[in-house]
Amino acid sequence: MSTQATAVLTAPPRPGRSGHPDLTAYSERVFGHLPRSDQRRWAAVYLRGLLATPGRKSGRRMARILGLPTAASQSLQQFITSSPWDWEAPRRELSRIAADLMPNAVWTTGAVLLRRGGTQSVGLHQRLVPESGRHINCQVGIGLFLTDGLRSVPVHWQLVLNDTWCDDPERRQRARIPHDVTPRPAWALTLDMLARSAADRVAVSAPLVHSLDHSRDPSRLAAQLHQTGRDFVIEVPAHQPFTAILPGRDASDPATMRTTTAAGLLEGRDRTAPSLRGEDIRLGSATVRFHSPRATSPAARRTLRLVAEIPAARRQPSRFWVTSLREATPQAVHALALRSELTGRTVQRLQNDLGLLDFEGRSYPGWHHHMTLASAAYLYRCLG
Repeated sequence: MSTQATAVLTAPPRPGRSGHPDLTAYSERVFGHLPRSDQRRWAAVYLRGLLATPGRKSGRRMARILGLPTAASQSLQQFITSSPWDWEAPRRELSRIAADLMPNAVWTTGAVLLRRGGTQSVGLHQRLVPESGRHINCQVGIGLFLTDGLRSVPVHWQLVLNDTWCDDPERRQRARIPHDVTPRPAWALTLDMLARSAADRVAVSAPLVHSLDHSRDPSRLAAQLHQTGRDFVIEVPAHQPFTAILPGRDASDPATMRTTTAAGLLEGRDRTAPSLRGEDIRLGSATVRFHSPRATSPAARRTLRLVAEIPAARRQPSRFWVTSLREATPQAVHALALRSELTGRTVQRLQNDLGLLDFEGRSYPGWHHHMTLASAAYLYRCLG
């Protein structure tokens, strides 16, 4: 277990540094890397508009609320959709500010489904919404957040693209999708964002808490995180297969193992521990390895811990997480896992209060520009 993981598990939540920075100074720090003075100026205006405008965040409404000339709405739109500025430098600053605010944060992931009309929004495709069982036309973004026990702040984003966008030269050109962008699963996009943060020396060894809504291949994600030396807590479905290591047996002896699902492994367990949430939730735990048809594969050799949440009213496990933090208590792992709920609430606030749903996002750069500014506005609120 890394030093950072130990610090996260033992540190109490704290409010961080107090005092709200001046918005102009904040904008200069985050967007001061932009090469042109007009870009820096419009970044500050757009940021102020997101924070000050109630309801829909269109360029026209923001210009009106800020008391700007009508023509300013066109300049705001151009700054987002057409101006050629790099969003990586502002995100690097957001990461550093958030890490300073939350020194014992973990990384969490969040998916945002942005419902769109028409056919022109970049990355638009049909997506199943599990809660309703319906398919919707939407853009899907994967966000990387720094999250402590009190707040969750987005610092990086990736847009999910499929073959219909990446294999169509005309669509690629119209949406200005860079030539090196290819279809990639959510777990691979998450690893890319973590690698970028590590290169920037931000929360280099902080554990990753990965939620179920895009855990399509948890064993591959876990294997890649293990190679980089990063601890993790990954939510897995009830049907995820595991090889269970029986208590008191030699973990190197195949005869002491059995293969089952996460639900089957912990169903009906008598030995449980109370959750920090209270006696209405209990926790089950077991030593496991990811099941692999190849017994010699790296995934099949790594010993992990499976933790399950068991509501007292049901007496059957309802949620499951696998973690590399084998020495941590089930309560500590469960507390880290639940930080994803803070991330989910942040996604809702970004959608409802900071304009994620109000921007059509026809171009790839425009989508990233808008997501960066919405994230900057959210972090500014957190600093208050």
